Amino acid sequence: MRSFLSLNNISPVVDTVLKDKYTMSADAANPVGIMLRSFKMHDYVLPESVLCIGRAGAGVNNIPIEKYAQQGVVVFNAPGANSNAVKELVLTAMLLSGRKIIPAINWVNGLKDGEKTVSEQVEKGKSAFIGNEIMGKTLAVYGLGAIGMKVANMAIQLGMKVKGYDPYLSDELAKHLDENVERVFTTDDLIKDIDFITLHVPLTDETKEFINAKRLESMKDGLNVINCARGELVSNKDIIEACKSGKVNRYVTDFSTSELLNQENVICLPHLGASTPEAEDNCAVMAGNQMIEFIENGNIINSVNYPNVKLEKQGACRLVVLFAEGAKDSIENKIKSMKKVIDYKLAARKGFGAVVANISDKPCCNCLDDLKAIDGCIKVYLPE
Repeated sequence: MRSFLSLNNISPVVDTVLKDKYTMSADAANPVGIMLRSFKMHDYVLPESVLCIGRAGAGVNNIPIEKYAQQGVVVFNAPGANSNAVKELVLTAMLLSGRKIIPAINWVNGLKDGEKTVSEQVEKGKSAFIGNEIMGKTLAVYGLGAIGMKVANMAIQLGMKVKGYDPYLSDELAKHLDENVERVFTTDDLIKDIDFITLHVPLTDETKEFINAKRLESMKDGLNVINCARGELVSNKDIIEACKSGKVNRYVTDFSTSELLNQENVICLPHLGASTPEAEDNCAVMAGNQMIEFIENGNIINSVNYPNVKLEKQGACRLVVLFAEGAKDSIENKIKSMKKVIDYKLAARKGFGAVVANISDKPCCNCLDDLKAIDGCIKVYLPE
């Protein structure tokens, strides 16, 4: 029986995927796969037996994905599996921004009966905590992936006006976006005349500190900024100053740092985005299914370091080749020359490629050795 190694506690629901063919434990010997959540793998010594890694979540900053690609280890994540949990947290953040709920709770918890009863003090003092409704306000959604799209559609249902920006949104995925969401095609249009902005993009050189002093200056006074994506998307220094000046009404972040704590009009959450049992279950099942699909069939789905390649299984066995992108033509020519190949799928992106082939019979050792000898070939694998 094959084994998976767990580097974090993984939802036990994953057992429904592993069934009786795989075991998973924190001390598995010679594992074919590793599952994790937040464990930092950059200095981790990877067992040679590992074929793939499954991140039970979306972000992979804790995994050296390019290094593992060079070693022929496919890394999977679970995009969208926690999207409903994050969507609901964003809704909470919008309500916390528009209404002075947290200050009101803190104030009322400090009351006690005295010259006036608590009820009397509440009626007299509640006017200090008047806030605004979100209905009718304009929300900007930066990033229309699994989470951003759900947030945009939800906001429409709540009676908000919604603008969305995502240069990578495909026409196929755009079909799932509420028709009342206004798609804009520049960030300048996105941030114009908005009451709320919520961020749902990965951290890249392009998106780092997207919210900064210069951009805030061109935005509406009193807006609310919500960041449940990555802390570095917002300049902490600039957002603190904007919150103090009143330029920003509230900044709600799921990524707390010491400089943000106890700052005026900043609400820090302890990274609660995916912290629901439902999200953890969904992520574990999704990552587990993808790993097993690769181990048993060679199909690559939702990999972050290799291109997605999927081929319907037929014939006696399968052949998988992982390679550096520069070897694409040589690998494909060799696959085409193999007489036992029924059909194949090949793809390459971001420096690495993969091919999955159906084979009529187990290929000879010489054919496999010829593939391995090609400059840029990283791994040759026969799923069983």
